[in-house]
Amino acid sequence: MSPYELAKLIHMELSPIAPRLSAAINRALVDIGEGSVLVGLGPGTHENDHVSFQESETINADAGEASDVLARIHAMMWKLEEHSSWKVIIDKKPDRQGKPLELLYTLVRTKANL
Repeated sequence: MSPYELAKLIHMELSPIAPRLSAAINRALVDIGEGSVLVGLGPGTHENDHVSFQESETINADAGEASDVLARIHAMMWKLEEHSSWKVIIDKKPDRQGKPLELLYTLVRTKANL
């Protein structure tokens, strides 16, 4: 699966529930990508460079919906890790009754063979 196909699939699944995560993954896959084998490019542009950035999001969901939202997000993260060198670390604020779901995403590109 190409990065563009993966970005499109993830966008279709996540943009209705987590639009900022969808946009961050699109940035990771399409704008930053997997890196180039060329040397002499700027920091983070070589394929063996480690790259990371963060995005945060507030999702209005009650307790029952929050678990469904997180399950859908995690399903797409497995797809992302299966088809790219990008990983997403998801931090969630502790449950607060009646408050929106607050998530912090850290997107990281690392090469496993280093």
